[in-house]
Amino acid sequence: MFSWIRNIITRKSVGHLRKMLEAIRMRNFTLHIATEKMTEEEALLAEEINSTICEFREKLLQQEMQYGYFDTLLNTVEACLIVVDEVGKVVWMNRTAINTLCGFRITNIQMLASINADLPKEMLTMMPGAQKLIHLDIREKKMSMSLSMVKYYRKGQYFRLFSMQNMRSVLQENELDAQKKLISVLTHEIMNSLTPIISLSETLCNSWEAGSADEEDTLMALKAIHRRSDGLLKFVENYRRLSKLSAPVLKPVEIGKIIADLQHLFGDEYFHYDVADPSDTIPMDYHQMEQVLINLLKNAQEAVADKASKASVTIHAFANRPERIYIIEVKDNGCGILPDVQEHIFIPFFTTKNNGSGIGLSLCRQIVNNHGGTISVKSSTDLGSTFTVELPLINS
Repeated sequence: MFSWIRNIITRKSVGHLRKMLEAIRMRNFTLHIATEKMTEEEALLAEEINSTICEFREKLLQQEMQYGYFDTLLNTVEACLIVVDEVGKVVWMNRTAINTLCGFRITNIQMLASINADLPKEMLTMMPGAQKLIHLDIREKKMSMSLSMVKYYRKGQYFRLFSMQNMRSVLQENELDAQKKLISVLTHEIMNSLTPIISLSETLCNSWEAGSADEEDTLMALKAIHRRSDGLLKFVENYRRLSKLSAPVLKPVEIGKIIADLQHLFGDEYFHYDVADPSDTIPMDYHQMEQVLINLLKNAQEAVADKASKASVTIHAFANRPERIYIIEVKDNGCGILPDVQEHIFIPFFTTKNNGSGIGLSLCRQIVNNHGGTISVKSSTDLGSTFTVELPLINS
């Protein structure tokens, strides 16, 4: 008798467990088992099942809220975001990508060939972390965008997240930031010169009006005014030099020639020149690019001035043909650049040198940018600095 009752209870319990598993499998978390007319053992099991279902329901709600938050966030960013699987099937794209690229949600990356015939192939062969400039023809409108990609692993499969950002908005943002920094530096420098000039001239006027002007004091004040005026004039001349940089006249130049000329200028034994292939040809304005490299080598020379026999400055030049860029690195083992200074070194008139003009590196960046390239720096205090110039390769 008791064995028969126990079997009924066991069958009911198994049935309840099956219902719970089925609810979890189907993600139906409305299941609730009433505990009325149950034995104490059955009621305890039913309460455990109800509690488990409730926990799943709460976690699902939290996940859905989190998903909704991130979905809203990603749909409001200005960049076009596209997620594809290994074969190029599009699994997700944000609203910006839909509205900007095709006007509808694409199902395969090959559909982007309508705005750039080479784009699908470039995207599928792109390496993680790489960045490319792409040109699109979208509804009879030309657009330049910066393309980047990251790869991630989820549920046993690799996916790629592509990001495309309109270069115009990026450039406008960077230009506005640069203008703010430049205005701040200009204001600082001009005020540093004008304040003592105004103060000294006011003192002289008051002395002459009061008839108490001393010849020696007057001469010293005039000399100080002259020094500050001369400094301000040089500052303005440097600004004019920076703002009126002529456009580069690009001609094919063998890297070996420009490096050989630099060796004549910087021939000390601590200068090391490592050129992968001297016959590599780069389109450049020879004199402007020589000025860039001379500035970088001079800075490196000053950075290792206190190293004596341990000083080392290395130029490493090589082609990165998959990325179609030529790289020139100038590396020193000097004192390095403080982290809070690194972000300012390319700003016009920013300098940490007592007699520096602050236009050397900003001029270098302007020249390199006009060549279609980039210049960057990596530095560690007491370990040295590496300045990297990247230029487009010809016929690569």
